[in-house]
Amino acid sequence: RRHRRRRALAVPARADDPTRGRPRPWIIMNPSKHEDPRAFKELIDRKAATLGIAHVHWLETTREDPGTGQAVRAISLGASVVIAAGGDGTVRAVAAAIQEARSRGKDVTLGIIPLGTGNLLARNLRLPITDIAACINIALNGTHQLVDAIDMSAESAEGDVTNHMFYVMSGAGFDALVMNDANEDLKARIGWLAYVHSGLNHIFGHSHKVRIQLDDDEPFEARVRSVLIANCGRLQGGLQLTDITEVNDGNLEVIIVSPRTILEWGLLTAKVVRRALPGSSRTSLPVMRHYVGHRVSLDMLSG
Repeated sequence: RRHRRRRALAVPARADDPTRGRPRPWIIMNPSKHEDPRAFKELIDRKAATLGIAHVHWLETTREDPGTGQAVRAISLGASVVIAAGGDGTVRAVAAAIQEARSRGKDVTLGIIPLGTGNLLARNLRLPITDIAACINIALNGTHQLVDAIDMSAESAEGDVTNHMFYVMSGAGFDALVMNDANEDLKARIGWLAYVHSGLNHIFGHSHKVRIQLDDDEPFEARVRSVLIANCGRLQGGLQLTDITEVNDGNLEVIIVSPRTILEWGLLTAKVVRRALPGSSRTSLPVMRHYVGHRVSLDMLSG
């Protein structure tokens, strides 16, 4: 069955381009992620032409719609390849539309041209994120890879429920504060180092009491600075946050981070950095614990 699923991902010759027997790509671009959107489009059009594709369909995201609606439109018009050109938010929005279409039996695949600050899904797929021409070539001609899509339901203290889908990781506590407070102007100037700046501003924050349950195991409580639920964990700079999971193994890794002092933060940082070195062994730390399961329930408790 796995063999059949993987084979079904191959993009067939379609009527998108009957003169060349290959699909025309639809590119959903976030114009705020490129200094010169027009020059970017011209670059992609030239690269597509060298691959025998005479025409590329373009749609742009908006502040109101980060890419899902545009992807739905492209699919409704017959797209078989939809490429997200932007950051992780654009990729997530476009992928959500593709996931929904595939659940209805449509043969649609996702390509990625990473233009954001983190580009985490692209990193975990080991795309050459600094080479846009290579990424468009991979999106059009590369080997397709299955990726787990994680359904998340979040309920607020007031009882409001929102549903999301993610492909890399979701977090609560320190991690969420860092992501939310990263300055957009600083991200444009120094890239992912803006998250380091934001992290330093929150390093001496408060811990949180949480209750966690994995699959049908007994729930447990802990006091933490951050909880990450990860499908995969390759970060900027080649750092690897996860110990166990891969992008398509059907598992989730729960990472509990609970440093209290500068020394403990230093040990945690050293562990993550050391893991990026070739041949390094896994190191256990009491301030960073790893669990794995297929389903995760996380409750933020008071006190």
